[in-house]
Amino acid sequence: MVSELTADLSGPDETVFSHQTLTRADILALDRLAAAAWMAPEREEHGGWLFRFAEGVSRRANSIAPFPLQDGTQFEDAIARAEAFYRARGLPPRLQISPAAEPEGLDGILDARGYEIESGVTIMIADARSLANGDAGNADIDQSAPDGWWDAYIEAYSRDARSVVAEAREQAFFAQIIGDGGAIEALGLGVIGGSWLGVFGMYTRPACRRQGLAQKIIAALARFAVDQGVIGVYLQVEDDNPAARTLYEKLGFRAVYGYHYRTLWNQP
Repeated sequence: MVSELTADLSGPDETVFSHQTLTRADILALDRLAAAAWMAPEREEHGGWLFRFAEGVSRRANSIAPFPLQDGTQFEDAIARAEAFYRARGLPPRLQISPAAEPEGLDGILDARGYEIESGVTIMIADARSLANGDAGNADIDQSAPDGWWDAYIEAYSRDARSVVAEAREQAFFAQIIGDGGAIEALGLGVIGGSWLGVFGMYTRPACRRQGLAQKIIAALARFAVDQGVIGVYLQVEDDNPAARTLYEKLGFRAVYGYHYRTLWNQP
C-alpha cells in the first residue's frame, strides 16, 4: 500500500515549475509530502485513507487525508471507520479536501451527509534554488529547536506542536533571527521530504514586521535545503490571510491549488 510512510515519497519533478496548472498526480504528491512533514502522533490507515489524531493540535493533524482508496475499500466502509475513529477520541470527523481527494466527487458527497465546509487553504510553490539566492542576513539554522524557539512559536500560534513536529518523517530544522536585545524576532520551520522542502510556522513579531525578516528566514531555509538536494519549496497559506499570500508571491511563490476541510459537527 502506498502511504505517507513509503520510501518513494519524492514529490513532483522540476517540470512542475513550468506548468501553469498541476496534474492530479503532482497535487497528490504534494499532499503526501505535507502529510509526512506534519504527522500526527497517532495515525491509522484504512484502505488508503489516513486518519490523524494529535489531541486537537491543528486541523491538519486531526483530520482524515482521503488518499486514493485501495484494496477494494468502498467509501461507505472508509467513512464509517473514520467517523468511529474520531468519535472514540472526542473530536468531530474532519476531512482535508484537495483536488486529489478520493473518491471523485467527495466534497459533494460529504456536503450531502451534513459535513460543513471550513478553513480554505492555498498551496504555494517556488523553485528552491531561486529562493536560496535571496539575502539570508542574520538568520540562523539549527537542527534542533534553539532555546526560546518553541516559546515564540506558542506565542504566535497559541498551540504547542512539538509532538507533531517530532513525528515528521524526516528531520525538521529550525530558523530564527535574533534581535540586538537577544529576543527572537522571526522564526520558521523547515521539513525536507524527498526533493522538496515544506515550510511551516512562519512568524515575525509585530514590532519587527516590514523589515524583510520573513524573506531572510525563507532564504536561509531554502539555502540549507538546496545543499541537501532539494529542488522545490511548498508552503500553505490560509485564505483569510491575503497579506501573507502577497508577501510570498513577492518572494517568488505561486499559488497552484487549494484545499479546505469538511467537518461533521453533529455526529449521531
